[in-house]
Amino acid sequence: MAVSWLARLAADAPTPVFAVAGVDAWGAVQELRGDPRIRLAATPRHAAVLLVAGTILAGHGEALRRVHDQLPRPRAVVVWRAPGTGPAIPALAVVDGSADEVVSAVGRAHASILADPTRAQADLLPDEEPTEWRGVGPFGQGGEGMMGGTPYGRPMAMTGDDRDGLALDQLHLTLGPFLDPLPPGLTLDVTLQGEVLQDVAVDRAAPPVVDHAAPGDPATPAAAARRGLHWLAHALHVEGLDALAGRAAHLASQVAVGDVAADRSADRLARLVTATGVLRSLRGVGAVDGADASDRWRQRLAAIVAALRDGVVPRALEPAPSDDAALAGLLVGVTLTDAVSTLVSLELPGVLRPAVAA
Repeated sequence: MAVSWLARLAADAPTPVFAVAGVDAWGAVQELRGDPRIRLAATPRHAAVLLVAGTILAGHGEALRRVHDQLPRPRAVVVWRAPGTGPAIPALAVVDGSADEVVSAVGRAHASILADPTRAQADLLPDEEPTEWRGVGPFGQGGEGMMGGTPYGRPMAMTGDDRDGLALDQLHLTLGPFLDPLPPGLTLDVTLQGEVLQDVAVDRAAPPVVDHAAPGDPATPAAAARRGLHWLAHALHVEGLDALAGRAAHLASQVAVGDVAADRSADRLARLVTATGVLRSLRGVGAVDGADASDRWRQRLAAIVAALRDGVVPRALEPAPSDDAALAGLLVGVTLTDAVSTLVSLELPGVLRPAVAA
């Protein structure tokens, strides 16, 4: 009885969704933040439905399956606008239609697994240890004594000199290609000491650049504003401002249907974003050619307002370094938080083609 009561409560709440999006559907996924029927979760562990949208590169198949297996059971998969050329993944629903259709399909899939957990999807990867550790080492637990090895299957953090001359533990991590704050397809191999990045290697995928959420002539003010709002919705989410992220996403959908009041809404949204203090917090972060993350946020906000209020097609934002090593150089020596904020603020080729006011 209690289980069915909890299931009914869960069915009435916004469905928690973790979205894995290709570049061609990234903007459309950001627009879903404005729909109150779902909640885009920051991690797979906090989701009940995995939404796979757009073109997923074949080389990211194992990463996609790993994300799937991180969702707690019962779980479901909904595939949206998939071209059929990427890695296959079993799904309860496949949708080729609008955002409203996919949100309805997500709700039905969630209700289905709550009503009948046997319909939930099993793990896609074998239940195996990533590293064999049993019976390894002098104590049989994978370690190599006081230092090194993989005790209980987890690499032991080793010490190394940091920039202050201290010998601190180093943690080696791979972030991406489906980490929520990062652009789709971007992978970072990092070495952390505390929260400071001591070493970074960047791997950028080369997916197609097609934004199905902003079709038509990309040079029109409306299309430019909508792409800018997709970026803003994601950036606000990354900075912890989810209520404003929802407003930006909703405004993008208003632009899509030609709402004549969208220009006033954009101006109000820009003022609200400024009032949060997020622009002040980003001063000095990720400086490139004399402009920091705060400057780039201001440029993008001005571009959105100008496109909707004045019908101005904004000029392109200065792109991030095209060389992976140069991009990694921007991130070494800064905190992980500032590194993420830097990446969010930049134009990384193949993601948004954002614009700034002329």
